[in-house]
Amino acid sequence: MRSRRRPAATDRDAEKEPLPAYMGERAATFALCRQTAALLTATFGDLCEEASMIGAEMQQDVIACCRDLVRARSLAGREREAAEAAERWMRRLGYDVVAVDRYGSVVGIIHGRAPGPYIHLDGHLDTVPATALELWTHEPYGAELSDGKIWGRGATDMKGPLAAMICAAASLDRARIRGTIGVSASVAEEELEGPALNAIIAERRPDLVIIGESTMLQAGIGQKGRAGIRVTTHGQPAHSSVPHKGDNAVYRMMDVIARLRAIEAPHDTLLGAGVMELVEIVSSPYPGTSIVPDRCDVRWDRRLVRGETRTSVLEGIRAALGGLDQVGVAYLDVTVPCYTGATLRSDDFHPAWEIHPEHELVRAALRAAEAAGVEPRTCTIAYCTNGSGSAGDLGIPSIIIGPGDAAQFHVVDEYISVDQLTRGVAVYATMLAYLAS
Repeated sequence: MRSRRRPAATDRDAEKEPLPAYMGERAATFALCRQTAALLTATFGDLCEEASMIGAEMQQDVIACCRDLVRARSLAGREREAAEAAERWMRRLGYDVVAVDRYGSVVGIIHGRAPGPYIHLDGHLDTVPATALELWTHEPYGAELSDGKIWGRGATDMKGPLAAMICAAASLDRARIRGTIGVSASVAEEELEGPALNAIIAERRPDLVIIGESTMLQAGIGQKGRAGIRVTTHGQPAHSSVPHKGDNAVYRMMDVIARLRAIEAPHDTLLGAGVMELVEIVSSPYPGTSIVPDRCDVRWDRRLVRGETRTSVLEGIRAALGGLDQVGVAYLDVTVPCYTGATLRSDDFHPAWEIHPEHELVRAALRAAEAAGVEPRTCTIAYCTNGSGSAGDLGIPSIIIGPGDAAQFHVVDEYISVDQLTRGVAVYATMLAYLAS
């Protein structure tokens, strides 16, 4: 591994903390790459071995980077502090270019020795809120390091994976790679999967994309999409003492709900069954004391499978509601005011997608996982990610792979294990060494 260039430390740099005793075992773990190098080509074997042998300094770096990110509260649209931490780490680790785009996403670029592919890694900065605070036994934004884990909101979803990507890309020997490696710390993914990354892609135009959501370092080769749909019924207001003089929009909605619940879910041989779940219902006026509601809005969460399009999803709903009047169906229009002052807007449709299991990106992920001592396996993803932008909207070959367990998403006492975090650095570094060699 090359000796990384570091600017002089400043008072903004993260403080180094002593490496925990149990981390001494990690070097032996990463040396497992030697056992698999013989299965690969000679060139890849050399690069693989070097990339996956993460030393004590890099272990300290990824732990410190993750903790800095977790300490920064970063709801969608309010990621400034986390973005500054990501930018600081990219500059500290010697990225060639570090920039912040109009929406507030941070993009770091590393150039290789010669022309080659552009490989882009993405992780989102924003998190959901820390709720049920009385149940937390670890400070949600304390980034406590104990029991071999880093605790706090976003540790798994997805500041730990983002820290691993930032450190992995910086660890590569640029004299031995071709092309360009980009890492983005993107904004607003928890509100809109895809648009912030799509804005980065429109400017950078990568050939391959790695989405760092947590998969326990399995290779995610397909992902369900998501759509937010609003169904509205209209009626006629009246005093509730004489309801026959009005037209109750809620009663109309009861018929709508019954029909939509009866729709047979589409089935996908790779991704499984689609989902349509009612998640919100509101009548108007609200509160509605002594008045027959003249409007009712219901929000549905649709989980999409391959082949479903913006048009086909709404057509299926409208067909099921045939014969009912005073009913409207549309995608939600989502607006996220960004901390930069710009506004991110999109309809709430994010398609499903897949990558062929024999694609070079998948082969690289499986080889890298094996090299880092992780059983090489593929998987599919039930939740939605920024891959709906890169792969679903734009058709760029993409894969989901990241350290951490998705069971930790949005829960009380969220954590990521240091073992997964440091193995994640090894997996990303080895993938990049292979793909850019």
